[in-house]
Amino acid sequence: MKKNIVYILLGIFLLASCQQENKIPSGKGYLSVEGIELQSQVETEVASRAVDESLTVDLYKGEQFVRTLTLEEMQNKIELKPATDYMLKAYSANYGEESTWDNETKGEPVYYKEVSFVVTEGVTTAVKVQVPMSTFAVCLNLTAVTGDWLQGYTFTVTSGSRSVTLQNGETAYFPYSNSFNYQLSITNSDGEVKEQSGSWGTEDGETVAQNTVYTVTYNWATQSLAVE
Repeated sequence: MKKNIVYILLGIFLLASCQQENKIPSGKGYLSVEGIELQSQVETEVASRAVDESLTVDLYKGEQFVRTLTLEEMQNKIELKPATDYMLKAYSANYGEESTWDNETKGEPVYYKEVSFVVTEGVTTAVKVQVPMSTFAVCLNLTAVTGDWLQGYTFTVTSGSRSVTLQNGETAYFPYSNSFNYQLSITNSDGEVKEQSGSWGTEDGETVAQNTVYTVTYNWATQSLAVE
């Protein structure tokens, strides 16, 4: 009987001893690192790699200017943080100079475009920008006049406060306006002076559009002017 009691006590002691060995001491733990990786950054790229070097491209975050993009940057993906609303402004070097043109200046094409886009986290947003002419132009065409009938002429285009005189085949550029006026004074072989005038954008269905060259043509059959 005493031996049984001894064996039982010995077993309990051994069991308790084993449990103590398997128990993790309090205040200590372990970390198993399975992997560490960077979170994907937000990027954008210009879909077409063809970039007109004559254009300046500015990057804005909302209405806040960020920086002017280099040609090299636009050939690769551009990292943008944070993911939010952005805008590209692309423009020619002469943008803004149209406000200084006077009556003696024919002007030149001016290009400008704004493109807004939203950058989504972890996504590459492709943006392709086609930059139109922000100005419009008027050209004179007197090729229908033949022989010595036309001895002299004066042709003037007026848009806003600016009036420009054009010769046949010449083109004048103007900042955007709702309309323009034109006037042709002709001296024929008989010494007679005939004046004709007209406008565009003042009648229903007539709209002056940017990125457009309007040609004022003299019609020999009707001896009148038409806008094409």
